[in-house]
Amino acid sequence: MGHPELLRKLAREQRLTSAQSYFLAGSGQRDILVALIESGNLAIERIPDGDPWALLAVINRVDAPDDLLSRLGSWPDTAVRLALGNYASERLDVAQLVADDEDCSVAASAGRLWELPETLALRLSRRAEACVRVTLASNIHTPGIVLVDLIGHGGEPSMSPCPHWPNIVAALCEVRRLAAGNPATPVTAVEPLIAECDPALVLALAGRADLRDETYERLLSLRDHDVMVRVAMNWAAPPDLLRELYDLEAGRWRSYVLANPRTPLDLLVRHSREGGSPRTDNHPDLDGLLGLATHPDPRVRLVAAASHRLPADVRATLIRDADFDVACRAVRYYSVPSEQVRAIAARYGPLVSSLVAGHPSCPPDVLLTIATDPLSSAEAIIDVAVHEAAPPTALAACLQHPHAAAYVACNPAPPPDMLIELASHSDPHVILELARNPSLPAVAAHRILEKFATD
Repeated sequence: MGHPELLRKLAREQRLTSAQSYFLAGSGQRDILVALIESGNLAIERIPDGDPWALLAVINRVDAPDDLLSRLGSWPDTAVRLALGNYASERLDVAQLVADDEDCSVAASAGRLWELPETLALRLSRRAEACVRVTLASNIHTPGIVLVDLIGHGGEPSMSPCPHWPNIVAALCEVRRLAAGNPATPVTAVEPLIAECDPALVLALAGRADLRDETYERLLSLRDHDVMVRVAMNWAAPPDLLRELYDLEAGRWRSYVLANPRTPLDLLVRHSREGGSPRTDNHPDLDGLLGLATHPDPRVRLVAAASHRLPADVRATLIRDADFDVACRAVRYYSVPSEQVRAIAARYGPLVSSLVAGHPSCPPDVLLTIATDPLSSAEAIIDVAVHEAAPPTALAACLQHPHAAAYVACNPAPPPDMLIELASHSDPHVILELARNPSLPAVAAHRILEKFATD
């Protein structure tokens, strides 16, 4: 067919014959050639020896030539060496090769290596170019000894401007900001920076999780909006400080405190009693949550019901709770068994259709009931249409709602005859979703292609 995107996809197929691979290689399009090489569909001996972009595609192949990296590392074109540097974040051999490159942007890519060894970090830190220092300051695997030097005065030897950071003052500020927020920088090196009252440095510090309680208090005393927000959402912020922020300035910072995953439970209870719906998905205080789960006030039990950490028996009790809101919130958890989903559906009927229809454990008979109930909402019908547990009768009922056809079409669970029938649908969006369906029968695919050809 000659469509470039289609050819690129074909080039990565693992069932190509040699003739097909050679045909694609002769297309004259570099991205198709690269796809063939990366997928292993083109033999090493057929890869153009003078094309650096083709050679770059060989890097992760097990049959890559031994001299491949050294050849690419000495390639005259900087763009090629820069592309080689893109592999430095994952490969030590590449990082070591590019670390001494004459172009500082290529050398800087070595500073992105995951689990950067101290010897390589020290070697890079002796390069004075600003872009190399900026990269080192941002890597959480840069050794503390290097980061302390960077945050103090930009490192030794003195940092010099480069084409990527021509303003040395701005570069130094960026290096110090990144190092201040880097969790690998020793806390003893960053806490004194608060005295400088540099907005960028202070904001970086406010996101750290290893500061002393009094340091967080000093940060708040600066009364900087962005710093206040970041401290309020910092899971390491002291509980008493979060309580203060909750009521500070008529609740101005309350929403940020509530977004903190470790906000004290007493604040979440307060918010719930005031009509809010606080999230406690993975709150660490399990003992506290268990105490809330048996509280006589349903607004307090509601806080516990939102947690994903509750034991199964406690969650089951909350699903049977006499309070509608508590029961509904408790049943939302994805691992709730199907019998408990069925029980709450039988208990509340259409009131919970939209809730249970999208639940991964919703049983087929409940999905059928929702699909055939005239009181079910459009959202509930759509949830049934995409649910892989929905029986054919439920999916057929969903097709009575025109807005649900595209959702049935993308569901891999419908019987083949239903998917074949959908291939004649008049809505192009339905056909598009059907074409993406991994369960699409060959007959339906052929019908779609015939329609595409005639149109």
